[in-house]
Amino acid sequence: MTEKAYGIVWTDKGGIFNFSHAHVVAQIAERVATGYTGELWLINHYGQTKLTEERGDNAFAKVEIITADTSEPSDEEFAALDFPVLRVAMPRGRFKMYYPLSMKDKFPWENRQWDEGFSDCYRLGLDYYATELGITLPNVPTPKNYTIQMMTYAKVNLFVENFESSGFEQVLVPEVGDALLIQSGLATFDGPDHVGIFMEDNNFLHHYRGRMSTLQPYSSMWRQKTTMVLRHTSRM
Repeated sequence: MTEKAYGIVWTDKGGIFNFSHAHVVAQIAERVATGYTGELWLINHYGQTKLTEERGDNAFAKVEIITADTSEPSDEEFAALDFPVLRVAMPRGRFKMYYPLSMKDKFPWENRQWDEGFSDCYRLGLDYYATELGITLPNVPTPKNYTIQMMTYAKVNLFVENFESSGFEQVLVPEVGDALLIQSGLATFDGPDHVGIFMEDNNFLHHYRGRMSTLQPYSSMWRQKTTMVLRHTSRM
């Protein structure tokens, strides 16, 4: 039996993700071609996947190059996983990411994979509010493509239309846990198409389209893109 969460398919052995970052795959292939035998790690740089030779605090997976026909680990190898790994099977070059089963019920706020409608900016907010603040918000169903969604609803912005009925009010200055409605610039309509959560030390947690969820500084660029700061009435 399988189920999907955080953009990852979970089995009774662990999580499986079809890694699709072409630029990183090309860099790994180049290392293999040059005979590199050192460690390789994947890091989360503000939601973007980057390859590095040193493990840092923001590493979310180790790259493991093996000699085999398939990248799939054995039952014993899966059970022994204690950290996500991108397994690259040579010489055929097959690759997938694998996650320890222990992460299924306790996945970090960062490093979630993008899967619109299931693992995206809004679903990250729902999970955060329920887990950290004890607030259950409505899970508004959305089509796979948010831009198409806006056209489908005659350009009715679901963020703007639903924030009051979801228990939010506008405020001027964000506090930890407040929702930030952001106009990212990706969409073809006016108004917010992205949401983040204001965090400690002037950071914000968000899940940008096509990237991983990440914690990053709430810089002047993001402030200028913010159209509304919302606070749940239960926290006022």
